[in-house]
Amino acid sequence: MGVDLSLVRKRHAILLKKTTTHEQKLKQFLIDKGADAKMVASIISRYPRAIMRDNEVLEEMWDIWKGILGTDATILSVAQRSPESFFRTSNTENLLKNIRYLQSLGLPPKVLSQLMVKSPRTFANSIDLNKQNVEYLLDLCTQLGGKNPREFVRELISANIYILTKSTNRIQTNVENMKSLMKLDDDTLLLWIQGEGAPLLSLSYTYFEDNYKSAQAILQSLGCTEAEIALYIFICPKVLLMTPKIFQNKISVLLECGVDVKDILNTPNILSVHVNNLKARIKELKDCGYDFRVLSLSVLQLSQAKFISRLERLRSSGSLDKSVGQD
Repeated sequence: MGVDLSLVRKRHAILLKKTTTHEQKLKQFLIDKGADAKMVASIISRYPRAIMRDNEVLEEMWDIWKGILGTDATILSVAQRSPESFFRTSNTENLLKNIRYLQSLGLPPKVLSQLMVKSPRTFANSIDLNKQNVEYLLDLCTQLGGKNPREFVRELISANIYILTKSTNRIQTNVENMKSLMKLDDDTLLLWIQGEGAPLLSLSYTYFEDNYKSAQAILQSLGCTEAEIALYIFICPKVLLMTPKIFQNKISVLLECGVDVKDILNTPNILSVHVNNLKARIKELKDCGYDFRVLSLSVLQLSQAKFISRLERLRSSGSLDKSVGQD
């Protein structure tokens, strides 16, 4: 099978205490679902407790998951990526209750599928915990002046599928920091956190505050006002998901082109481009005579196909200019 089960047992003493495990049955179960030996070995080596699951329970769990995800291949991809997500519990009753509860919130099938594929811990939560977290979000909406709390919850879960796996204390801390640091009124904050700002609610307790203040210090040193910085973060919150060092590096690379920091703020998604791609594209454009001081930065955030096409046009134009000059 590609995994030493005796070694697994030695390393995980709890397995030695079980009178019955199901190594071979689990292997056959996964192979019947479409797994190969390498996949089986990977799953068991990373989550050895899987061998304690009874086949009857596994079949029941599999059928429930398949009702949401549709195919064996999709379930296998989740089990391979995160074995614990599928094998950590045999509580089919809790799983069904969670599915029915989330469906009762009006979440569309597509979002339920995304939750199961990307955030399976949501379904491993106790039903009581999920209800408690949803109640908090409903109350949060009301506190911020929202008129349709259930719609708010649907939009927020759709925008941040990990939200129900985060503690309410963490979310509350981030909401308070957003409001105070960015000076957002309740209406604006409410709209933001159910849309573009939703991923930031998952950040650890000090991450949002630390990254915001770091970005603020960098941009203020370049002449930006607090209001300009807050607006920039509001439009492009993804910049707070990167480390201060990466943020600083990207800013420095762009400024070396001869542009003003305001050009960067006016091209917000530019900082979503990997710093190595920025450097490579800047070099290629400069080799073609591209002058960032008078031309747009947005060329740097084009798709690869469009960027190559733009380069080819620039090179053709440069060759034509040279031939005309020689004449």
